[in-house]
Amino acid sequence: MEHIPPKGKKGKRLSVVFLVIACAGLIVSAVLDVGYRLFYQLIAIGVYIFSFELLNRYYLTSFCYAVDEENFIITKRMGKKTQTVCNLSLSTLIAIEKTPKTKEEKEFCRKHGIKASMRYNYCQSLQPKISYRIFFEFNGKIAEIAFEPNEAMVLCIQNKIRAKKEAEEDIL
Repeated sequence: MEHIPPKGKKGKRLSVVFLVIACAGLIVSAVLDVGYRLFYQLIAIGVYIFSFELLNRYYLTSFCYAVDEENFIITKRMGKKTQTVCNLSLSTLIAIEKTPKTKEEKEFCRKHGIKASMRYNYCQSLQPKISYRIFFEFNGKIAEIAFEPNEAMVLCIQNKIRAKKEAEEDIL
């Protein structure tokens, strides 16, 4: 099962806003006779670089999520370059849950959820409407991956986790 989420528009729009701010800052600091001109120009260049980082991460890059019989795979595509950034064995999965948005949901997750020591974000969009977190064990620690699957993929992963837990209970 494979899923490629659609690209969001927030990252591209925010990148353009930061680009305009950086250009305006460079023009204003060059035209006006202000003190600490170099300081303002360095800040504007930093904002300019940040705008291209946003464009690169959220618009020019796409992710493909795949689940096969034994692995959960995330592939990053940028132009013609394709790179596997995550390849997890489904036997290390602990849980999958919807990413909390409201304060009440976050409190519920703190009380009943699993505390992750490592976090990775492989969401296609900046602030997606619906995203999930998958928890897995890595070198004795619990890690978390945020991603944007479709409902069929969520059900498939939940079934794999349920089957793993039933197999563990049968052994005991």
